[in-house]
Amino acid sequence: LWRESTIERVASWLDLRSGITAVDVGCGLGYLGWTFWRHYGSGSSYIGVDCSIKLLREAQEIQSEWSGGGSAYFANGSAYSLPLPDECADWTMCQTLLMHLEFPENALNEMIRITKPGGVIMSMEPDNISSSLSMVSNSIYSPSIKENLEQFKIQLIWAEGRKKLGRGDWGIGAKVPRMMADLGLINIDAIHNDTPYFIHPPYETEYQEYRIRKMHENIKEKDEDTKKLLRRRYKECFLAGGGSLSTFYRYVKSVEARREEWETTALEQLENRSYHQDAGGSHFFCIRGFKPETD
Repeated sequence: LWRESTIERVASWLDLRSGITAVDVGCGLGYLGWTFWRHYGSGSSYIGVDCSIKLLREAQEIQSEWSGGGSAYFANGSAYSLPLPDECADWTMCQTLLMHLEFPENALNEMIRITKPGGVIMSMEPDNISSSLSMVSNSIYSPSIKENLEQFKIQLIWAEGRKKLGRGDWGIGAKVPRMMADLGLINIDAIHNDTPYFIHPPYETEYQEYRIRKMHENIKEKDEDTKKLLRRRYKECFLAGGGSLSTFYRYVKSVEARREEWETTALEQLENRSYHQDAGGSHFFCIRGFKPETD
């Protein structure tokens, strides 16, 4: 998700150091822990909190591979009620957590509660709405103005419905700084992810190879039950956002009519190494705020 050069810059910007306590909320497998480890890990304690027992078990199994020189622990818990005492962390963080929550401010407030006065709260969150409205240039298909406008409208309606159903804000990244300010944090700042969606022959960089692997994964056939589930959930959000059934089915029909041809052509072009795609940058933000010192 983040270039190593950006991680270096973020670590300096956060003033990370050895001998701290770091808490990762919605930690998953501990991605943030190991990504920043060399910038803070020596003599430090990392605590990952997640609601998934399955992910926590796997995270615990692999933590010894990256947590040398410090310690890594994992705890089951909700972002709304962290199983940790007040003011225990020097650095509290999350990534792609707030975007999935019905009440992101409550989770952010919990992160503030467990952070020491003078400590830093970091949130890495995307504005996927803006990303979905970005223009894409590729070697297969160029949508018309009408098609682009229809696609943008569908996405906006779906995102609004997602919020109304309590499934989270797809554009939350741009709103986190205001949330932090409203909750009393100071010295708020943000860094933007500088990695573009860029694939161009002869695919010489590690990032382009990663993007190609992701394309293959996305193209790989999903079973019918998964397709039905995804379509049903998309329809629920679209209707909740004010869309009509007729518009939804018209959209699904047009997408499915194009998909098979697009995927076949994409696989052929990837095989002969002629596929290219340029889609600008991802709207992904790293936002920080400091908890005020007590008098």
